Amino acid sequence: MKKILIFKTDRIGDFVYFSPCLKIIKDNVPDSEITVVCSKYNYQIVKNYKEINKIIVINKMLILDFFLILKNLIFKKFDYLLQMDGNKRSYFFSLFIFANKKACVFYYKIKNFFLFNIKLFRPNYFIRLIFPFNISCNEDYETNFHYQKLYFDLMSKLSFDITSKQNIFYLDDNFKEDYEVFSKILPDKYFLFHIDNKSDNLSKEEFISILNFIDKIKRQNHVILSLGIEKIKYYQFLKDKYKIISFDNLNNLELLEDIVVIKDLPLNLLAYFIKYSLTNISMHSGSIVHISAALNKNFIDIIPSHKFKELNRWIPVISKYRRVDVKNISSFEI
Repeated sequence: MKKILIFKTDRIGDFVYFSPCLKIIKDNVPDSEITVVCSKYNYQIVKNYKEINKIIVINKMLILDFFLILKNLIFKKFDYLLQMDGNKRSYFFSLFIFANKKACVFYYKIKNFFLFNIKLFRPNYFIRLIFPFNISCNEDYETNFHYQKLYFDLMSKLSFDITSKQNIFYLDDNFKEDYEVFSKILPDKYFLFHIDNKSDNLSKEEFISILNFIDKIKRQNHVILSLGIEKIKYYQFLKDKYKIISFDNLNNLELLEDIVVIKDLPLNLLAYFIKYSLTNISMHSGSIVHISAALNKNFIDIIPSHKFKELNRWIPVISKYRRVDVKNISSFEI
């Protein structure tokens, strides 16, 4: 049995964005045992992936994590080690783990020093030596590249056939019953509009234009607004305009005929709303973008035009994705 170790300790959306590679690995090495090093935060979805056999959760406390890695990995031999989160800590831990093939993405920026242009790499030169299978990524937002395509190129360098390019996401059965409770009061068809702290970057006028857009699409179909667990700058605007309910307090609620805001939704419950919506909308909430692509759902991204080029690299290769400049939202038609 081939043993494969993957470092992926970044955000939830980043993991779903990487997920096609899990299928590629399993399709090419069907007898493999995949171990993933993840974070406490993205563990909530990592645990649902059927392709993964073992999970090690780090705490992002260097000394404790180092001993955790030593305890669980240092005396094991892997056929492949893939450092896929670009985290300095993961590069460092990779030094102490034996693997026949080590692969990763190198990141660099071009800096001007007097008359010279110099590439500044992450990781440093000595750590790069342990990764013979690699691909370089220019982090300058003005460059035209795509992270997911880089991942696929790295898979090819490992001699893996690219069998699938679609995001993968598994619904958590533990939240199925919670959604079924909601389904009794939800309309049969609805748009899901997720608002998180990305909205804090909008001006007051821009946020009001978002609210006007929500009222506009309500004329076509029902709208459910969802909020994550973080606080948002314009919460009072929502409170003044719409009914706000908490996912854990649904007593005596009738059918939700009008726009309603559901707050404090756990991500694995939110995923059910994403799956059963007609269209998902957000201001480039990474988890919404990538889960929508995995579940083959329509998605609308509302972002300022100056962010277009920066975010191009994060759009899944396979997705039903549309984009609109926040300044043009009033004239946008779904």
